[in-house]
Amino acid sequence: MPFPLLRPPKKHADRRRLAAVAVGLACALLTTLPAAADTGTGTVATSLTASGVSTDTTTVTLVTGDQIVVTTRPGQRPTYTVLPAAGEDGAVESYDDASGDHYAIPAVAMPYLGNGLDLSLFDVTRLAQDQAGSGTVGAASDNVAGADGGRISVDLSFAPGTTPTGPAGVTLTSVSGTTAQGYLTASSGTALTAALRRAIGTDVAAGRQPGSTPLFDGLTSMGLTGAHAEGTPDGTVSPKYPLKILQIDATGLTGLPANAYLQLYNTDSFTREITPVTVVNGVARVAVPAGNYGLYGLFYDYDAQGRLSAVRQFTLSDFTVSATGTTTVSLDETTASSLFSVRTPRPAVQDILMAHYFRRDATGALTSMLLTMWGSTPLYTNAQPAAEVGEIHDVIQWGATATTASDAYRYDLAYGSDGVPADQTHVETARTLATVHQHFAIDPAANNTYHGSLLSGFVDPYNAVGGATQVSPWNGQQWPADLTEYLGTGDGGTWAQMASSPGAVWQYADPVTFAGGRSYSVDWNHGPLKPALGRHVGYQFCYACAAGSNLTMILDPAVDSVSTHVGFYAFVTVPQHFTLYADGQRVFDSTNQYGVEIKGAPTTPTTYRTVYDTDLSANPAFSQSTRTHTDLTFRYVPRTGGGSALPDTDTCFGESADTPCQILPALTLGYRLTSDNNNTSDQLIQTMRLDVGHVSYDGAGSHSRITSAKVSVSYDGGTTWKPALVVGLNGTYQAAWLNPVSAHGTSPAIKVTATDAAGGSITQTITSAYTVAASGGTR
Repeated sequence: MPFPLLRPPKKHADRRRLAAVAVGLACALLTTLPAAADTGTGTVATSLTASGVSTDTTTVTLVTGDQIVVTTRPGQRPTYTVLPAAGEDGAVESYDDASGDHYAIPAVAMPYLGNGLDLSLFDVTRLAQDQAGSGTVGAASDNVAGADGGRISVDLSFAPGTTPTGPAGVTLTSVSGTTAQGYLTASSGTALTAALRRAIGTDVAAGRQPGSTPLFDGLTSMGLTGAHAEGTPDGTVSPKYPLKILQIDATGLTGLPANAYLQLYNTDSFTREITPVTVVNGVARVAVPAGNYGLYGLFYDYDAQGRLSAVRQFTLSDFTVSATGTTTVSLDETTASSLFSVRTPRPAVQDILMAHYFRRDATGALTSMLLTMWGSTPLYTNAQPAAEVGEIHDVIQWGATATTASDAYRYDLAYGSDGVPADQTHVETARTLATVHQHFAIDPAANNTYHGSLLSGFVDPYNAVGGATQVSPWNGQQWPADLTEYLGTGDGGTWAQMASSPGAVWQYADPVTFAGGRSYSVDWNHGPLKPALGRHVGYQFCYACAAGSNLTMILDPAVDSVSTHVGFYAFVTVPQHFTLYADGQRVFDSTNQYGVEIKGAPTTPTTYRTVYDTDLSANPAFSQSTRTHTDLTFRYVPRTGGGSALPDTDTCFGESADTPCQILPALTLGYRLTSDNNNTSDQLIQTMRLDVGHVSYDGAGSHSRITSAKVSVSYDGGTTWKPALVVGLNGTYQAAWLNPVSAHGTSPAIKVTATDAAGGSITQTITSAYTVAASGGTR
């Protein structure tokens, strides 16, 4: 995602502030009360604050029918996944403004932005807040694609003498003179989009600028309800600096005045000026402080059907707004003539193009603009040098799929530069590509009549601190399936990926650096799914840490077989129960969250116990991992430094210069069960690799010796248990047991217990952990 103004970390003070903001978004305050007594002995602080945390996923619907899935994970910036209503014709421009609000503007709305359609309609942050507050905007549904969603309330203004009538897709609820109120829904938004396309196509066919035809008779403005009632009492803004006039002239491909959509940056300091600018009919005039500037702009070209035919990116690395007189800057669309293209070893058709433009000012603050397109729409750019003031980093991510779907391969590539190169042609070879064999598993009971997704996003120094943007093809990824993905190394080769299955289970992967010429294998949702802590790499917010009297414990509920994945259920209600004890006293208890952040935790050696249960047995869409029970105990001895110190690149709740983060010595279990992409086995002798270790971040964490590991299996739902054969040592084991004929077509349960030399222990029971094939047990 594009992100708001950030300064480079000083040690990691700014990252602490960022984590605190993100944690605030993900937390729901549950208790501020004395610790509740429970069975057991010991004493803890008599007063603490416990806040439940979990991942929150919300679907926001735009007035065009496009949907934005907003996911907020504890300690992370929100991520935004766009589901384009137009499918392969979709294109969305997005950015975060100076206040941090995230905007997503579909290309079909651009000719009417500020020309009938108010910018507030595309404020995703505001839409999500409205939804959370009233439930009337873009309500999430039980599947990611959404159905009709909730209402989007709008205010409308009409020209004098006009009788207000509802534009396409809008239902009016009240009228007063030349103003009205109404609403749209996800389904009615498609009618608005069709009207926009018709108007744009009419203008193109007539040789006019798109947006010249009035969108609806007499409509002068439509915006989110109440959007312009906010701000200062009289609606004015008091400038902090003397303002000078900047005039921006734009000409199109024919040499006539053109429309353009820009982001303007004061590169001395974004605090002086950073603002979107719309050039209408070839000219825009804005009042800004004098100084050094840069701009990022897009020209959208449409065909006679109102669909995108090309996008031309126009940037200026540096220019100066004079302290005297009017400064004029000219933009010529014809100079954006470098066609971005890629030649791959195997034939492929473009289905994704993402242009991400980062700009840093002279103080080190960072912002960005993002254009995401689906389908084969071409992108052209104009050459620009590296910045003289601040920095530029321009990245184009490109995706393409096999020309024949049954060949099951795709390319995801990225190219970064510290300017905008004149030559945008790229040639890939086997030596420059990593070959990644992706395997997608799904519960046999899941509804896989629609596709899931595999989202990929480049990671480099400009977005490494939790700012990766991920994108998937508009038509998603079939599950279960196997896919060969060729990942590029043109921007360093580090990628963040996320997989969302049709079974409502999402997995986020840590950033991984892939090397050209090498092969890899990655499993997604390979079961049994279970609550777990991870063994993470790259920038992270710590899920099991203490910082002074602040403590975090978060167990993601649906982690798959990869220890660097974070898994959770999305758009499905999971009955759950999470409890944390300190020296035998219950300090937190919730049936809504799967984690807790505590202020006022003991700063003396304390034994903690976490008990977490999930129960999906009543949901017919789940036949595996239907119940889980996790009982985790560890003793934490507060200290600073050493092997359990959280790496400086990571953050935790409550961290400060005086209270550095320490990783809790909590055990974690990893399962590698022999089964297929339905988590089904036809083996007579069932095998499973078992990894027992401790939660870790880039190798830091407890290294206490693993002293025992046991595995049991139940064929009768947990009434009786049979021990499995377990061999191995030091945390790496192989387990084996029989899949008897009587178990064919059933789903056995497994129970795993492990201990370490520090007195830590973990017991985990998974009901219906996997399925034995109806004709299985024969090999």
